[in-house]
Amino acid sequence: MRKTIPILVLTGWILTACSSPEADIEVASAYDMGTVVKGEMAVAELPVRNLGDGPLTVLAVSTSCGCTKATVSPMTIPPGNEASLRIEYDTNAHKAELGSVERFVFISTNDPDERDVSVKITVFVKPKAS
Repeated sequence: MRKTIPILVLTGWILTACSSPEADIEVASAYDMGTVVKGEMAVAELPVRNLGDGPLTVLAVSTSCGCTKATVSPMTIPPGNEASLRIEYDTNAHKAELGSVERFVFISTNDPDERDVSVKITVFVKPKAS
Protein backbone atom coordinates (compact mmCIF):
# COMPACT_ATOMS: atom_id res chain seq x y z
CA MET A 1 0.00 0.00 0.00
CA ARG A 2 1.24 3.39 -0.90
CA LYS A 3 1.24 6.19 1.56
CA THR A 4 0.25 9.60 0.38
CA ILE A 5 2.26 12.35 1.88
CA PRO A 6 0.51 15.68 1.84
CA ILE A 7 2.64 18.48 0.50
CA LEU A 8 1.93 21.96 1.60
CA VAL A 9 2.86 24.61 -0.92
CA LEU A 10 3.15 28.10 0.42
CA THR A 11 3.13 31.18 -1.62
CA GLY A 12 6.46 32.76 -0.79
CA TRP A 13 6.34 35.92 1.21
CA ILE A 14 9.75 37.41 1.46
CA LEU A 15 10.15 39.70 4.38
CA THR A 16 12.46 42.55 3.76
CA ALA A 17 13.66 45.08 6.24
CA CYS A 18 11.55 48.15 5.93
CA SER A 19 13.67 51.24 6.08
CA SER A 20 12.57 54.78 5.65
CA PRO A 21 14.39 57.01 3.17
CA GLU A 22 17.29 58.90 4.71
CA ALA A 23 19.06 62.12 3.88
CA ASP A 24 22.81 62.15 3.21
CA ILE A 25 24.60 65.54 3.26
CA GLU A 26 27.66 66.35 1.19
CA VAL A 27 29.45 69.69 1.62
CA ALA A 28 33.09 70.75 1.48
CA SER A 29 34.86 70.46 4.83
CA ALA A 30 37.14 73.39 3.99
CA TYR A 31 37.14 76.30 1.56
CA ASP A 32 39.72 78.99 0.77
CA MET A 33 37.99 82.31 0.06
CA GLY A 34 41.20 83.79 -1.34
CA THR A 35 42.67 87.25 -0.72
CA VAL A 36 40.57 90.29 0.09
CA VAL A 37 41.50 93.90 0.83
CA LYS A 38 40.77 95.20 4.33
CA GLY A 39 37.40 96.97 4.21
CA GLU A 40 35.86 94.60 1.64
CA MET A 41 33.61 91.58 2.04
CA ALA A 42 34.73 88.08 1.11
CA VAL A 43 31.81 86.12 -0.35
CA ALA A 44 31.55 82.49 -1.44
CA GLU A 45 28.79 80.12 -2.49
CA LEU A 46 29.25 76.39 -2.02
CA PRO A 47 26.94 73.52 -2.98
CA VAL A 48 25.23 71.47 -0.28
CA ARG A 49 24.17 68.19 -1.86
CA ASN A 50 21.70 65.55 -0.73
CA LEU A 51 23.05 62.16 -1.80
CA GLY A 52 20.35 60.28 0.13
CA ASP A 53 16.98 58.93 -0.86
CA GLY A 54 15.00 61.09 1.59
CA PRO A 55 14.68 64.88 1.92
CA LEU A 56 17.57 66.68 3.64
CA THR A 57 16.35 69.34 6.06
CA VAL A 58 18.75 72.03 7.26
CA LEU A 59 17.74 72.71 10.84
CA ALA A 60 20.22 75.47 11.68
CA VAL A 61 23.21 77.35 10.29
CA SER A 62 25.65 79.20 12.57
CA THR A 63 29.19 80.54 12.51
CA SER A 64 32.14 80.73 14.88
CA CYS A 65 32.21 84.55 14.89
CA GLY A 66 29.89 87.50 14.32
CA CYS A 67 32.18 88.64 11.49
CA THR A 68 30.93 85.71 9.41
CA LYS A 69 27.40 85.14 8.15
CA ALA A 70 26.10 82.00 6.47
CA THR A 71 22.80 80.88 4.99
CA VAL A 72 21.58 77.79 3.14
CA SER A 73 18.89 78.12 0.51
CA PRO A 74 16.62 76.24 0.18
CA MET A 75 16.51 74.74 3.67
CA THR A 76 14.91 71.49 2.41
CA ILE A 77 16.79 69.64 -0.32
CA PRO A 78 15.06 66.82 -2.20
CA PRO A 79 17.01 63.59 -2.88
CA GLY A 80 19.62 64.05 -5.62
CA ASN A 81 19.44 67.86 -5.50
CA GLU A 82 21.52 70.64 -4.02
CA ALA A 83 21.21 73.95 -2.22
CA SER A 84 23.56 76.91 -1.94
CA LEU A 85 25.61 77.71 1.15
CA ARG A 86 26.35 81.45 1.04
CA ILE A 87 29.19 82.63 3.27
CA GLU A 88 30.10 86.28 3.90
CA TYR A 89 33.17 87.37 5.87
CA ASP A 90 33.31 91.05 6.90
CA THR A 91 36.94 92.24 7.04
CA ASN A 92 35.84 95.36 8.98
CA ALA A 93 34.51 93.36 11.92
CA HIS A 94 37.94 93.23 13.57
CA LYS A 95 39.90 96.48 13.30
CA ALA A 96 43.44 95.10 13.48
CA GLU A 97 42.92 91.72 11.82
CA LEU A 98 45.19 91.21 8.81
CA GLY A 99 46.78 88.14 7.28
CA SER A 100 45.38 84.64 7.36
CA VAL A 101 42.01 84.23 9.09
CA GLU A 102 40.12 81.01 9.88
CA ARG A 103 36.44 80.79 10.71
CA PHE A 104 33.87 77.98 10.80
CA VAL A 105 30.34 77.49 9.51
CA PHE A 106 28.21 74.91 11.34
CA ILE A 107 25.26 73.17 9.67
CA SER A 108 22.75 71.03 11.59
CA THR A 109 20.59 68.64 9.53
CA ASN A 110 18.38 65.58 9.71
CA ASP A 111 21.13 63.37 8.20
CA PRO A 112 21.21 60.43 10.65
CA ASP A 113 24.96 59.87 10.16
CA GLU A 114 26.08 63.52 10.17
CA ARG A 115 23.67 65.62 12.19
CA ASP A 116 26.25 68.40 12.52
CA VAL A 117 28.85 69.27 9.90
CA SER A 118 31.34 72.11 9.77
CA VAL A 119 33.05 73.99 6.97
CA LYS A 120 36.38 75.65 7.77
CA ILE A 121 36.87 78.82 5.75
CA THR A 122 40.13 80.66 5.32
CA VAL A 123 40.69 84.12 3.90
CA PHE A 124 43.79 86.28 3.62
CA VAL A 125 43.14 89.91 4.53
CA LYS A 126 45.64 92.36 3.09
CA PRO A 127 45.92 96.05 3.99
CA LYS A 128 44.52 98.79 1.77
CA ALA A 129 47.04 100.27 -0.60
CA SER A 130 48.12 103.71 0.55
